Parts: sequence; structure tokens; C-alpha cells
Amino acid sequence: MADRYIDNGGKRPASRARGQSRARGSQQSERRSTTSRVSSQNNATRSSNSRYSRRPEREPNYGIIAGSAVAAVILVGGLVFALKGGIGGSSNSSIEETTYAVEETLDPNTIHEDVYLDISSFAEGAQLLNINGMNQQQVKEAIKAQYTWNLVVNNTNPLLSEFSMPDFSSGESSSETAAEAGIQADNDGTEQTVEVKNPYSSITIRPEASSFNVPDLIEVNLDEMITQIFEDIKSKESQETEESSSGNESESSTETESVVAADYALALPDFTSQINDYMTQLATVWKMNPKNGDITSYDRSTGEFVFGGSVDGYELNAETTAAKVMEAINNHNYSSQIDADGKTISASLDSIKDKYKIIGSFTTNTTSNSIRNGNIKTAAAAINGTVLQPGEEFSFNQIVGQRTEEKGYGGAPAYNEGEVVTEVGGGVCQVSSTLYNAVFRAGLTTTYRRSHTFAPTYVTPGTDATVSWPGPDYKFVNDSDHAIGIRTWYENQTMNAQIYGVRVLPEGVSWELVSEKAMDLPVPDPVIITEGTESEGSAGSEWQAYKIIHNADGTTEKVKDHYTHYSGHTPKKYSPEVAASLAAESAAAAGLTAVTNENGEIVYVPASESVESTSSSEQSEQPEQSEHEETERPEDNSEPDSEEESVHEAPPAPGPETNAETVHEYIEGPVPVMGDSLNEGLIEEGPVVGG
Repeated sequence: MADRYIDNGGKRPASRARGQSRARGSQQSERRSTTSRVSSQNNATRSSNSRYSRRPEREPNYGIIAGSAVAAVILVGGLVFALKGGIGGSSNSSIEETTYAVEETLDPNTIHEDVYLDISSFAEGAQLLNINGMNQQQVKEAIKAQYTWNLVVNNTNPLLSEFSMPDFSSGESSSETAAEAGIQADNDGTEQTVEVKNPYSSITIRPEASSFNVPDLIEVNLDEMITQIFEDIKSKESQETEESSSGNESESSTETESVVAADYALALPDFTSQINDYMTQLATVWKMNPKNGDITSYDRSTGEFVFGGSVDGYELNAETTAAKVMEAINNHNYSSQIDADGKTISASLDSIKDKYKIIGSFTTNTTSNSIRNGNIKTAAAAINGTVLQPGEEFSFNQIVGQRTEEKGYGGAPAYNEGEVVTEVGGGVCQVSSTLYNAVFRAGLTTTYRRSHTFAPTYVTPGTDATVSWPGPDYKFVNDSDHAIGIRTWYENQTMNAQIYGVRVLPEGVSWELVSEKAMDLPVPDPVIITEGTESEGSAGSEWQAYKIIHNADGTTEKVKDHYTHYSGHTPKKYSPEVAASLAAESAAAAGLTAVTNENGEIVYVPASESVESTSSSEQSEQPEQSEHEETERPEDNSEPDSEEESVHEAPPAPGPETNAETVHEYIEGPVPVMGDSLNEGLIEEGPVVGG
């Protein structure tokens, strides 16, 4: 890794601190006890082909070698003498022999010789670091102890009090699903998702509004650098061990140096690319768009949106700020406070209030169900007055929240697992569907929408947006250049939605959303039930929605927007046994009796007719008796056995039925109003179509 560190072939004098390293000239033994040195002459060819140069080897101390040989001779003689019994000993005497094997255990992950690192490029004036006895983590900690990193870039925006940090979690979906929350929602409809470019999707830094702490880039690179140094040292040790065992060794010249020199010189990496990336991200995060008198809030007491004053913006110069940061790093000023280079963006002084108007609206009719209408009114009030700044995303569930009785929501018809049930908050889907159509006509982008499982009637199928808690949701983004306001309200069995802002579509252009049936789908196969209520079911359908673009020159374009599938209701039929039992119960309640006609069919006739018919039949079949003859009759006090009784027993009565009129009003809701008086005079160009 030539750009990170250098394996020094020659010795460069350097100062050292006591305890950190030892002068090589003062050593009296070989640096490596397990291997002998290889002469530089024998290794000249091999070294020329490697990016790392060997260090000069030392000449053996022949005096020490001679002394060691004499000591070995004396030791061997002593052992022989002892084995023979010693002076006056007997050759037959028993001698207990004990052998002691001494093994030196060495940690393979630790350096076992003097190796010196030059880290002066990291910290000016730093002394050589001897890593003898250290593992990789200890070397890293020793290097980090040589410098302090606290490099901070300060936000120089003069209007910092007006600045708000962006929401980095924007666009992230909740990990909790309806199933995980134990909620069965009407979420089997067709899903429509539009990906909108998120300016913060590539942001990896998390600065504060006033400052940014630059990450320690030296530490980030240390692990890789130290790993390569350790691998190189181990490789050299292995190579020298192999040469020693093969007998390919020769004498080396005597080392006469008197100063310590570095074995490796660590080079500071080039951080320019990383710093440029950080500053580019910082410019995106700290950018403050000027406020040109847009709406800022909604006054519920007056029912009007409040306009704010003009506020200048701010923009950071990433290139020049990055240059200042790199200058501090190259000068080893890792604890510098750097003021970012930036400039203000002047806001427009022109009045923008006159440019605000209703840019999209839609109205739908509701039912006469007071509870359902109350739910619609409550949800519409929660949304009314919402202000979205440029780039902000609207979430129905986030704004409205969970629909509960504590918030004033009541039980009303709603779809649940394909069934019409009474559910707290039933009906709020009409609010989201009405808002969706207003958003579409304003030219804004819906980012998430799901259709109902079954075709609705308060809007044309294919133009609905279902919602449930915690999902599915309805979302759209304000992709205009100015803040927008949302007005939603319920009044006289109508749901109304308006988008208030500066025109998004080109002058003279308007959009509308229409949907056409593409095909009918067959009625699903019936399901056999033993309780509840029978139903006939219904056919499914598929719809193609179109964006109708009315251009300023009077021309019209019809563009496919999305395709929607709606399921059919599954018919419910009683089993034959239950059907017969219920029919018998109904007949009995009406005073009818089941009889078998001449064709063998069971029919129900008034009980009196059944008795007369039975009496006539018995008389015709009974033999003649004398006037005074008594006829013996069996006692009529027996009961049907339990088995027979259980066969004809009617099933448990179903629970209270949902008000028929209410169910009919929800499923077969009012026909959408064609024409929207709220749009009159609001969008002057193009035809006006309501919902």
C-alpha cells in the first residue's frame, strides 16, 4: 500500500523518547533469536522485485559464540559424568531422571521484535513508535494517542433562527403493518405508488443546525494500514525462517548505526474526495430557501390562511468550504473551528398574496346516515387548515390519527375483510377520496394511494383512495415552489376539499380525472353458510382511469393514468338442512303446515286444510265398525326422540342485523354529482368537472 506507508530500506535518523524504542547500536545480540540474518548481497535480486526493502543485518558476535561452545562442552561432560554415577558412584545404582522441557509461548498476533513506525505525517513532531509486544488494536490505540481530532464546520447563516433542519426520515414507511397490529383492513385494492425524488435520500451525515463535526478520517483508515503492515512483517519472518532451515545463510556486515530509524513511514491518505462529499451533503442539508411571503399557518377563528413576511435564504459554498477543511487537515490542525463559506439568497419583495388562489377542488355527496356523516365531519376538521411547505409530504393517517370514540368517531358501515361491518370511523374513506381528486386537479403528485376492495359509489370507481389505521394510507407531496394550504369540510351531506396555493400547472392548462369501465368480472362462486344472512353477491369489475389535459389552445389530451381492479361480493347460501329448518320455522310462525303433495314435494298449507285433508284420508281408510263397537286407540303421550328433534332444530337466531337502509346507503351510495359549483370562478381555464 505504497500511498499509505513506506517500508524503509535505508535507515533515516530520528529522535525517540525513553521507553518507546531502543537504539539498535547498543544491542549485543541478534534482533531475532530464532533466525539468522541473510546477507544483503544474497538478497539483492529478490529485494529489487519487492515494494518493501529489507533492513541491514548485523554481523554475529564471535566471542559470544565461542563462549557458548565452551559452555556446551562443559554441560555435556557434566551430564555424562552424572549418568555414570558421578565420583564414587555405582554403575548399578538407580537414578531417577527428570527431563524439563521449556517452551516459549508466543502470541502469533503480536510483534516480537523491534519494529519502528514513523507517524510524523499524522501528528507533526510525533516520535517513532516501537510496536514490539503490540497487537493490531494496541498499535491503533497508540497511534490515536498521538493526535486529537475535533474538526468542526460552523453554519454561518445570519438567519439561523429562521432555519429548520430537514426531516431525514421523510418517505420512510413504518415497519408496523396492519397485520402486525392485529387489524384487518380493507387493503386488498389496487395499489398506486409514485416515487418522488427525495433530496435527502443520499444524505449520510447527521449534522446539527449550527455545526457539523467532521468524522475522524485518520481512524477510519488506520485498520487497513495497520493490517497491511502486520501482514508484511509476518511474511518477512516466514521467509527468513524458510531460508534459515534450508541452510542458505551467510554472514552479514556489522551494524554500526548509533541512531534508531523507522522501518515503516505511514503516509497521510488523501482525504480530498471524502471532504468534498461531506461538504456537498452539508450544502444540501443547510440550504434555506427564501420565504417570499407564502402562507405560514391557518387562523381557525377567522377561517383564513396567514401570510408571513419575506425572509432571505442561505446557500453554502461546498467547494471553498472543503478547501478550508483540507488546509486544516494538511497542517495537522485536527481541532480547528472552521466557518463555512456561504451567501444569502434575497427574498422577493413583491407581494405574493395576489398569486394565491384555489388551484384544485372537489365535492362528493354523502348519505343520510348521521353517524357516518359525523365521522366525515370530524376527519375533515382534522385536515382543514393544514399547510405544506415545498417538498413536504401529506399523510392522511399522520394528520387525522387513529379514529377512536374518544376523538368523537362513531360506529358506521365500513368494509372489513370484504364484508360490510359496523366500524368506528366508518366513512372516512370518502374524505380521503374527495381530497385525492382535489389534489389531482391541482397538479400535485399523489405518492401513495390504494383503491377499495369493492367498487365505491360516492366517486367513480377508479378515482377512490381508501384509508384505514394503521394502513393503508393516502399520501401526496407538495412539489410546487410555494407553500400550499388544504381546506376540507362537511356541510349538508356534502364532503368538500380545496387546495389553496400558487398555480402549479402552466397558465391556461387544467387537469381532470375520469374513469371508464374496462370489463365486468363474473360473480364469485357462492359460499355455503349455516348461520347469518344469505346474500346474492355481485360481479367484480376493472376500470381504466385517464388524465384529461385541457390545453390553453383548446385542445384536449387523454392519457392513461392507472388501472384498478375491484372484486365482486361472494354470494352466501344456506345449506339444504338449514334452509329446510328455517323454512319450517317461518311456516309454523305463519300458521302453515308442511305436507307432501301428489308429486312428492313438500308444500306448506294452512293448518286447518292439513287437518281436514288428514281426517278425510283417515276416514276413507278406516274399516267400518258397528255403532256400539269401541275402537282401541294408543295413548298419545310419546315425544320425538332427541336425535329426530335435533335434526329439525332451527339454528341459533342471527344477531341484530345492520340497518338495511344504512347498508344500502353505504354500498349503493349516492350517484356522484356531475358539476362542482365550488370550482366556478376558481379555475378559469378548461371545463370544470366535479365528482
